[in-house]
Amino acid sequence: MLGLFSKRQKPKNALDEVIFSMYGNPPPEKRAHVGRATALARELLMDIIDARDVQRQSITLNKSPIPYSTHDLALSVSLSFFKRPEYIPQLAMAQLFAKIQVMDWQKSGLVVPELVQSFNALNKHYPAA
Repeated sequence: MLGLFSKRQKPKNALDEVIFSMYGNPPPEKRAHVGRATALARELLMDIIDARDVQRQSITLNKSPIPYSTHDLALSVSLSFFKRPEYIPQLAMAQLFAKIQVMDWQKSGLVVPELVQSFNALNKHYPAA
């Protein structure tokens, strides 16, 4: 009976392929705690971005089929703001501190490596980092 729930799934689309590559096949159930992820994202962003905007982004991303962990969701939310050109000047310092936190999360196995790679790619937006 347990074998029925752990069988590999066939990807239905490109997003499924991404999910399977990041989270395994079959991927885990959705498990992010949106309130905690919002708080963590606000910490990464050093409370520079309006709390309501961060919360809205957390809710929006959590509605996607991606089975984020709480820390994955927090990182994805913060990435969405770190990448926006209009926020780059305000978030330059926050991005430096967030790098340290993200490295700690990675060492603790709290975030998937692909999201860490996306975060590290911010260097092209924040050249002084």
